[in-house]
Amino acid sequence: MQRDIPIGLGAGLAAAILTLAPASGSGFGVLLSVLSALPITLATLCWGYRAGLAAAIAAMAVLALVTSGLDAQSPDASRFRLALQFGVSRALPAWGLAYLAVAGFGDRAGDRAPLPLGTLAIVAAVLGMAGTFFGILALGSTPEQALANLRTDLMQAVRIMMGGSKDQPIPAKDGVDPEALLQVFSVILLPLAALFTTVSNLGGLWLSARIALISGRLPRPWPDIAAELLLPTWSLGLVAVTCAISLLSGTVGFAGQLLLAALLGAFLIQGFAVLHFLTRGGAMRPLILALAYLLCVVLSWLALPLMIVLGLIETLFNLRGRFSDRSNTPSTPR
Repeated sequence: MQRDIPIGLGAGLAAAILTLAPASGSGFGVLLSVLSALPITLATLCWGYRAGLAAAIAAMAVLALVTSGLDAQSPDASRFRLALQFGVSRALPAWGLAYLAVAGFGDRAGDRAPLPLGTLAIVAAVLGMAGTFFGILALGSTPEQALANLRTDLMQAVRIMMGGSKDQPIPAKDGVDPEALLQVFSVILLPLAALFTTVSNLGGLWLSARIALISGRLPRPWPDIAAELLLPTWSLGLVAVTCAISLLSGTVGFAGQLLLAALLGAFLIQGFAVLHFLTRGGAMRPLILALAYLLCVVLSWLALPLMIVLGLIETLFNLRGRFSDRSNTPSTPR
C-alpha cells in the first residue's frame, strides 16, 4: 500500500475527532470543530489527491460508526446524518478546493497549470452553496420545511434561555415582537451560513497552504494573493443572474439566495485582498488593517457589506491595476 493512503486514513481520523469536539461541551471544542476540514486539506496539499480523498472517506466512516448507536430512541432518524453533513459541507469541498489549488498534485501536476485564484474563489462559492443547501435539507425534506423547523428550534431555544418553557410565547418588549424578529432572522441566517461557509473554505485552504509551505511540502510556489486574487468579470454576470433567480419562489429561489450569498462571500475575500494591496508600502498599513479587521468583528453589519462593495468595485474598475501603474512601490506577497 502506498504511503499516501495510510496518511490519509490518519488525517481522516483527526478530522472526525475535531468534528466531534463540541460534544465535550466546551467553547474550545466548538473552535476545534471549525478546523475539522484542516487535516483533509493538508493531506491533499502535502501528499496528493488520493490521500485527501482517503481522509474524507475515512472521516465520514468514523463519524458514521461513532454516531450510529447514539440515537437508539430514534431508529427511524438517519444515523448517518452527521457523517453525510460533514462529507457534503466540509470534507468534500475541502478536498476539491485543495485538489484544484495544486492542479491534482500527484497526477502529473507539473504538466498542469493551477486555477487562477479568482476562479478558485468562485469554485469555493459554488461548493459553499452546495454544502449549505444539502446540509440544510437535513433539517427537513424541503427548504420550506427546513426553514420552518429552524424557526421552531430557534424560538424554543430563546424561550428556554429566557427561563420559560419551550412552548411558552416570548413576551414583547418595548413594542418589539421577539418572535417576529426571530422569523426574520431565521430567513437571513441560512444565506449568511452560505456566505461564511465560502469564507471558511477559503480561509481553511489558506491556512493549510501556509502550514504546507512552512513544512516544505507545498507543491506550488506561494502566490501573491493580494495581487492575484481577482474574480473574473463574468462573475458579475453570475451575480446578476443569481439575483434574478433568488426572487423566484420554492426550491429554485432558495438555492439562488444561497448561491448569491456564497458569491458575495468570494467578493468579500477579494475586498480584503484589495485592502491589503492598496496599503502596501504605507506607514499606517498595520493600523489600517488592524482597524479594518476589528470593525468587521465589532460592526460586522456595516463593515462586511462595505468590503463586499469594495470587492465588486475591484472587478468593475480594477483598482489594483490602476494603483500599481501609478506607484513604483515594490510589493511583497502576503
